[in-house]
Amino acid sequence: MNFTIYYYSATGNSLHAAKSLGRQLHNCRLLSMPSFRGAEEVKIDTDGVGFVFPTHYFGLPPLVIEFIKKLNLDKMKYSFAAATCGSRYITSVLHQLDLLLRQKNKGLDAGFHIEMISSYIPLSDIPPAEKVKKRLEQADLKIQKIAEVIKKQQTGRDSEYLWPASRAINNHWREKRLSHAPGKFSVSESCISCGCCEKICPVNNIQMNGKKPQWSNNCQECLSCLHFCPTQSIEFGMRTAGRKRYHHPKIVSSEIIGYKEH
Repeated sequence: MNFTIYYYSATGNSLHAAKSLGRQLHNCRLLSMPSFRGAEEVKIDTDGVGFVFPTHYFGLPPLVIEFIKKLNLDKMKYSFAAATCGSRYITSVLHQLDLLLRQKNKGLDAGFHIEMISSYIPLSDIPPAEKVKKRLEQADLKIQKIAEVIKKQQTGRDSEYLWPASRAINNHWREKRLSHAPGKFSVSESCISCGCCEKICPVNNIQMNGKKPQWSNNCQECLSCLHFCPTQSIEFGMRTAGRKRYHHPKIVSSEIIGYKEH
């Protein structure tokens, strides 16, 4: 079976997972979800389809929901999803995705959570380096197991015991709180006007206004701009100052920027 993996990544966790799965599945191509933002419809032309993306606020990122709604799944025979996350215990991503696919008379055949490092530092700081290393090693082992399941076209999903509450939180965030995100960003005097934040934003929501970035009203709250800023000049809210930044150690900013155009 040939596969297409559609992926979205902010700080590299999901891009690393997608690349790893792609290598292990062999007959597989990778395409980025942000590169289809201007399309009205996305036609699937392989039997197998995968979706790899981060968990945002216990559920699906808005960009992923927007992408799934554009899909023409007539040719799809097998689907899987791998959602990267900081913790798999409170989430609704697989249920949400399955419901969206069922609206197109399909469904999610296999679904997985991959615990990595949460990049949402307004909530908690990045763990010590040794814990990061161990968690990412465990994630790579999980990715290997996922690849074996997909190769055999097996079905089944990781458990989401608290998915109704998680979905409610995710819906509230998207509908009521996300619109306030742009106003929470601030930029310090250490900004060197390099434009990395503008280039790396998955939805082109940042423009350099003079020498400083300015956020428009389509923020995903992915914090890619904050984590990849080379001078750590970007803050979000009141709790990120002094906290460590993170991106997957095997992913560099140029890859995140490049995948937007695939």
